Amino acid sequence: MLTQLRQAVRWLGRQRRHMRVRLTLLATGLLAIALIIAAAIVLLVLNNSLKSASDAATSARAALIADSIASDDVGGLDAELLSATGDVDVTQILDAGGNVLRTSRHGDRHALVPPLQPGVRKTVEGVTDADGADYRVSMMGVRVRGQALTIVVGAQENPIHDVVLTVALVLSLVFPILLLILAMATYFVVGRALAPVEHIRSGVAEMSHRKSVGRVAIPDTDDEIATLATTMNDLLAQIDSSRQRQLQFVGDASHELRSPLVTIVGLADLSRVTGEGMDADTVSDILYPEAMRLQRMTEDLLLLARADEAGLSVDLGDVDLDELLTDEAVRVAALGQVKVTADLEPVRVRGSRDMLIRAIRNVVDNAVRHAHSSIELGLISDGVTAQLTVADDGGGISDADKQRVLERFVRLDGSRTRRGSGAGLGLAIVAEITRAHRGDIRIGDAPGGGAQVTIELPIDSQD
Repeated sequence: MLTQLRQAVRWLGRQRRHMRVRLTLLATGLLAIALIIAAAIVLLVLNNSLKSASDAATSARAALIADSIASDDVGGLDAELLSATGDVDVTQILDAGGNVLRTSRHGDRHALVPPLQPGVRKTVEGVTDADGADYRVSMMGVRVRGQALTIVVGAQENPIHDVVLTVALVLSLVFPILLLILAMATYFVVGRALAPVEHIRSGVAEMSHRKSVGRVAIPDTDDEIATLATTMNDLLAQIDSSRQRQLQFVGDASHELRSPLVTIVGLADLSRVTGEGMDADTVSDILYPEAMRLQRMTEDLLLLARADEAGLSVDLGDVDLDELLTDEAVRVAALGQVKVTADLEPVRVRGSRDMLIRAIRNVVDNAVRHAHSSIELGLISDGVTAQLTVADDGGGISDADKQRVLERFVRLDGSRTRRGSGAGLGLAIVAEITRAHRGDIRIGDAPGGGAQVTIELPIDSQD
């Protein structure tokens, strides 16, 4: 158990470190995605906003020029309306053939765009002049005194691109710094949040090194960490209980095995020292019973060990309980130690015949060993469960010990040891076999005094 505890401590330590790193990476990754999306939105909104502002300025200039030439004709157009300003870089007035009639750039007769039909408005981006400069232009087709004209007002796109590029550069420098700061802050905060987990881990690790099992402190936070501490204490309690049971089991088993071994080894050593063989009476009365006792105890211990490891495997078949009890009644009557009475109904269950024989024999032998003069076997059924009872007229079992006698290596003092004592494994094995058959076992008082063992088994066990 302590080995498993150490493994659990190491696992918890690894999980804490991994969780801290994972949470930091997760938070940083999510923020990085959020910042990328935010940057894309900011740049898109900024680009559209600058373009909209440029379009508004060029469209307004085109409308002013249209109003002016409607009253003063092209030749009388105010030169200031054609001049470049902060929002307008180039202005042209084209005739229907695409010839430049007026322009903000003297000597430039290269039309930026083809002419439009009167009444048509249009915005065109990516317009390149003869010098290779890119423009975003607003165009307006008008008719003045029967002449079709096209007003072209443009603004360079490079300033817009420069602003967007500058903002993108700033964001690309600022956001990594923010990510780094967040990663460090997250790592610190997660470390603080998981500090109680580390406290739990270190406490359990100290227990494992001391080879003792205690309890960890439960933080007064009423959160998942407190739940973890409570769960850990439950686990530690189970480990402590299991360890104590294991130590007691090993100690009791060693003690029980030592007695027959001492007898057998002692007789063998005596025969070796004296050079004389053992006589038949010694073999029959001492050696053979002790060897059989050792064999039965070893088999019992192996069965209980299998039950502890993975539970007992039950090979199901049809079993007539009344036949098994009848055979036991005949066997006990033949021994002549006690009187046997039986009141049995025919009952068939699904179970393991060998296991049920062993369980019934253990109960019956226990009753014979503690009876004064008689035992009584009973078997009834209500159609759902079979109820098997074995009662004796011995001294009985106190209420405090009725559940305890089902534990391993438990033997009661006083009248319950009248005919000697076994290893204290018989009823424990009966309890394991009963549980394997999805049944229940109870210890009670016999109607006429003494103890009564009741075993309930389901008649139709599931395969």
